[in-house]
Amino acid sequence: MAGAEKESGRRASGRDTQEIRQRLDALHGKLAKAQGRSGPPPEEPEGRGKAMGQALRLATEMVAGVAVGGFIGWALDQVFGTAPFLMVAFLFLGGAAGIMNVVRTAKSMQGEPMPGHHLRQKATDDDDDD
Repeated sequence: MAGAEKESGRRASGRDTQEIRQRLDALHGKLAKAQGRSGPPPEEPEGRGKAMGQALRLATEMVAGVAVGGFIGWALDQVFGTAPFLMVAFLFLGGAAGIMNVVRTAKSMQGEPMPGHHLRQKATDDDDDD
């Protein structure tokens, strides 16, 4: 038991070490090939910045609609003396306008035609028939 601390009990031979080294090298090659195949695609920094810019634009559209609606309502309340009623009404109208702007902007970012686009296209084509 005195030698059990430092030895495995198996005799060391050059053949075993060489065989283990070959198997380890083969495994390393397979692992490198698998990592190269399934590695994540590199991120495009300009695509990520563009997406962030679009998200900020949509958020700004929404906030601007609510802020402008609230300001118009507050100004009309000051003129007519109708406490918070017009401000609340115009806040809702501003929110609706903001949502409509966000939807319109998001659709244009995706390249989809706007709702009713075919009707507007048809109307402009009919005007030329005079």
